[in-house]
Amino acid sequence: MKINESRRNAAGFSLMELVVVVAIIVLLAGLTMAGMSFINQKNAREKAKVQVKLIENSLENYFNDNRSYPPANDPAGERGDEVLYKYLYYDGFEARDNGGVVYLPELDPDNNTKSGQAWMEGKGQQARIIDPWGKYFRYRSGDTPDAVNPDFDIWSCGPDGKTNADPKHKDCLDDIKNW
Repeated sequence: MKINESRRNAAGFSLMELVVVVAIIVLLAGLTMAGMSFINQKNAREKAKVQVKLIENSLENYFNDNRSYPPANDPAGERGDEVLYKYLYYDGFEARDNGGVVYLPELDPDNNTKSGQAWMEGKGQQARIIDPWGKYFRYRSGDTPDAVNPDFDIWSCGPDGKTNADPKHKDCLDDIKNW
């Protein structure tokens, strides 16, 4: 019996080849995740712009019916989302049997995730309107000393969640506003 001394090359990948393939996969996954993050932030900004516009249009409809905008004497607008909810949805919903008008039906807390983004946090009179980053919308009426617009100001604090009463402050750079 003769033993064949010639060796055949082993089939398979070397360790170096495997390391290179894994590195390429990790790099592509990282680029994909970064791209997805960018797209998600862009979508959130666009959604906030649409929400601000919807609220703005609802406030104009409210004004047309009542000849005034909802009062909000909070210069920083911190409790403005509660005012908006009360005047644009809750009061009209509660008075629906007596001809009450719901100016922004998207604020219905029982049906607020149609678009995949919840508008509301909580239920009933304590419900609050939230932006795509989970922060509260800000609202102040035009008669507030810090108001930019003569009618009303509505804005989202943006991704960083920070804002300032002075619209030129650095915390306001990423805010989504109606002015």
